[in-house]
Amino acid sequence: MRKVIIDNIRNINHMEFEIPLRGVHIITGENGVGKSTLFTCLSRICNNNAYRIGFATPNINNYDEYRGSITYRVDDEYVRYSKRQSGRWQPDVNRNIFDKFKYKSVVHIRTNSERIFTQNIEMPRKRQNADPFFINAMNTILKTTKFSTMIKITVGDLRSRTGNADKRRRNTVFAIPYGRNQYYTEQNFSFGEIVLLNLLYDIENIDNNSLVLVDELEMALHPSAQIRLIKYLEDMSVQKNLTVLISTHSSSIIKAQKSVILLERNDDNNEIKVYNECPPAKAIGAIGIREDTMADIIVIVEDEMAKSLFLALMKKYTSLCPESNYLDIRVLCVGGYQNIINFYVETKDYVFYDNVYVAAFLDKDVETDIIPYARFANRNIISIYEDNRRKIHFLPYTPEVLLYQEFKNSKSSLLQMFRNEYNNQQVYYEIAEDIDLESYYQDLDTFSSQQEYNAEIEKRGNIRSKCKKETQRIAETLSNQLNVSPSQIYRFVFKYAVDVLESNQINVRSLLSSTMKRLD
Repeated sequence: MRKVIIDNIRNINHMEFEIPLRGVHIITGENGVGKSTLFTCLSRICNNNAYRIGFATPNINNYDEYRGSITYRVDDEYVRYSKRQSGRWQPDVNRNIFDKFKYKSVVHIRTNSERIFTQNIEMPRKRQNADPFFINAMNTILKTTKFSTMIKITVGDLRSRTGNADKRRRNTVFAIPYGRNQYYTEQNFSFGEIVLLNLLYDIENIDNNSLVLVDELEMALHPSAQIRLIKYLEDMSVQKNLTVLISTHSSSIIKAQKSVILLERNDDNNEIKVYNECPPAKAIGAIGIREDTMADIIVIVEDEMAKSLFLALMKKYTSLCPESNYLDIRVLCVGGYQNIINFYVETKDYVFYDNVYVAAFLDKDVETDIIPYARFANRNIISIYEDNRRKIHFLPYTPEVLLYQEFKNSKSSLLQMFRNEYNNQQVYYEIAEDIDLESYYQDLDTFSSQQEYNAEIEKRGNIRSKCKKETQRIAETLSNQLNVSPSQIYRFVFKYAVDVLESNQINVRSLLSSTMKRLD
């Protein structure tokens, strides 16, 4: 018997979950019942950072303190984890219970930017046929033959301590040949094709004898493709001896799968009842109220830095317009500007309900470097933007550039604020690279050729890359000193910046008004 017992974590007063044996198992339940919490606890079996990612806290008294416990049991042996005053999750006894679960790895495939990631062609190194695994799976699940000639191109910087850099997703571009020596890359795949490709990439690289956790398998897939994907995962679970747990609200998946596990809340005591081998009708009935718990507004941005900047702007807006505090707003990170535009267009009408307002916020550099230059940039994506511009907006800054600017120019003020906020007088960081932003903020010249435009865009992109690398380094330094996540560092700095820049360089009301008021 392998079991996880969760007590007083988030909305769960008590849950006992026995991990099923090899095969594909569907986990469902209404929103807020504890599926994400359960997956975080299961991920910890092989991933030391699972709690830090899944149970992020601001390290401030009375906020997200997580006073409960998580118990891992294998037969008669068990270990209980709880969060200590230091902020770390520690076991009650020094016993390595996790080896007894006998998983080679636990892979948690979340609904984050990695699910919709697309790689650009940069520094192409070698081209070869895509693995037959990907070709067959894509063709079978999507019921097509278009991927039969798919190739993969190794790109980017291949330096790696392990020597396996050429196998990383971010060093691989997939493309399909057409015509003579012509290709269209994954940048032009449909949203559903990209989501499936990334999922398959993760599955292909999973070790035998592993536990696989997949959030919302149905994401962007037609119901018939969902069923074919389930069949594929069942075959993989046999070949690789995998236990696959899938969280879903898809009635198509629930009705088609024999092993359905329903999580249901007891309203009297907040205990979560686990129904194994649940009849599909009961499971579908139990999640029928989810329309009432969908967010009011979905905002799509590029990455965690952009999300942190938007949240700082939103916090300022609600302080200026407190009547907006009632809104439930979710911010999704979906990758580069092309991903954002495609995601907005392809999902606004069928992934979210009609009463959900969907808007997108692109980084400032897209507004200054891309949109005005349709002659030299991506004409197709700019055309899509023009058709949907009423709900596709721009952040007032490119996040990494603003972050670097504040880390550099407001260092003494930020350090004092960090010290006061976290009661740590030793906190400190250095600026390792002095990046000159004066030329970056100058308006672009007109261009007479594609070569001139490409050279300038590459130069500006290099400045942003340096800013991002340096701010990530500083955030990691502060994260380690303060025992908080880098995302919390970003939000702290962006809040400071927005407070300083509001009414001077940023008009938050004007920027967010149409989104917060859900205007078409």
